[in-house]
Amino acid sequence: MGPLLTAFAARRAWKRVPWAVVLQAAIWLVKQGRDRLNKLTPAQRRELYDLVRKSHGRPSNLTPRQRERVRALVRKALLD
Repeated sequence: MGPLLTAFAARRAWKRVPWAVVLQAAIWLVKQGRDRLNKLTPAQRRELYDLVRKSHGRPSNLTPRQRERVRALVRKALLD
């Protein structure tokens, strides 16, 4: 696969990320997932809360780096 095709495939895959599900999971964690949130450090919990508030439920309100950080924090809270 050439680099152009690889870059194209990566962009298409990124667009298929179910952002609504990721943000809903983050909102659930903030509201009801206290036991799961306790898996995060206080600084990580605060960061997640701030990012969810900043997004207002819309991933486009976050930078790509912030969206990746939300995904990483949610994944850590749910899976670790």
